[in-house]
Amino acid sequence: MQAEIDGSVFAGFRQVLRKSALIFALIIMVLISMILYQYQRSEEAVRSVAHTRQVIAYIDALRTYLLNLDTAVRQYAESHDPADLDPGLICRPSQCPSAGRLIALTGADGAQAARLAPLPALQSALEAGFGALQQRAEADADVMPPERELAGFDKSAIEEIHRILIEAGREELRQLETRETARIRDQNLSSALLGMAGLWTGLALLGLYRETGRLIRAGIDAEQTIRQLGLRDPLTGLANRRFLNENERHFIAGAKRSRKQMAVLAIDLDDFKAVNDLYGHAAGDAVLVTSAERMKQLLRESDVIARLGGDEFVIVLGQVDDAEAAREVAGRVVESLSQPVPLAGGEIARIGASVGIAMCCAGGETQTLDDLLKKADAALYAAKRDGKRTYREAGAPGV
Repeated sequence: MQAEIDGSVFAGFRQVLRKSALIFALIIMVLISMILYQYQRSEEAVRSVAHTRQVIAYIDALRTYLLNLDTAVRQYAESHDPADLDPGLICRPSQCPSAGRLIALTGADGAQAARLAPLPALQSALEAGFGALQQRAEADADVMPPERELAGFDKSAIEEIHRILIEAGREELRQLETRETARIRDQNLSSALLGMAGLWTGLALLGLYRETGRLIRAGIDAEQTIRQLGLRDPLTGLANRRFLNENERHFIAGAKRSRKQMAVLAIDLDDFKAVNDLYGHAAGDAVLVTSAERMKQLLRESDVIARLGGDEFVIVLGQVDDAEAAREVAGRVVESLSQPVPLAGGEIARIGASVGIAMCCAGGETQTLDDLLKKADAALYAAKRDGKRTYREAGAPGV
């Protein structure tokens, strides 16, 4: 039972649904992962740019501070005015940049830390020389030549500090460029992976589409098969009563369009019960199948033959010129079914057939298929009363 369920069309739809859910979950996971990764890399880029800007700004502030020191010393050398050495003109005491703060700001980068390592000592030497120059200026040392007054202020330290700060700024920009290059490379790789994921998704969806199409076609075929089985007699493969009822309008409308008549032949096998009694039901089924095949060989493709149940059959001749054509078909049916039927065990079954004929729509009257069947049945019973193995027409004398 489980194997039958697993092999059914509807089980295939269930499998497609599971695969679709799995693919959808994978797509969501990949998209979320890519979005989180891109967000993380973007945050890192923002922090990197902000840090580089902060370091470069602090380097510029430190260079400005040193430039102010140098400018103050030069102005004092020219004017010998101690006011030119006022610390308030150089920077605010609480905001004066320091080399130590710059080193802490750059972080634990070994190369950059080694590059900036001499700065604290050089800045301390400069500030000490500047402080000594302030003290001498306040002590009114006009007797000294300007060269001796500036001897404590080492200008070469300023040049060295400037060189180090320029190199540090360039290194920060180079590191930023390296980080941005790596980020762009990772972003391109992520885009490529996302493209591959999109391609895989497209291929998976294409596979699901094809599988769904196959299952839909199989479902349609199964539905048609079920419908055909519902409209067919399982033993003989002939149409059944439901088929006749569903196509009633088609039969009558076709006859009216062609301006011809329609004939309904009710057929009942004679002496069929004796076959079942003598040879068994398997032999009876064989007789029914053989009889159905013989009748089909007598009809046109446009005609319909149906088994109503037991040994009762109906033939619908959709378009006949007149009642004589229907009687001709009925005569051939009686003759064909009167021939012996070979059985599997070597026995011979001998049966016959009685046929009742009902004609439709000759005078434009409206009749239903049930009406015609009732008339054909009445004619059939008249044929049986008259000795079987013959046919009678509804409306004929004695019917």
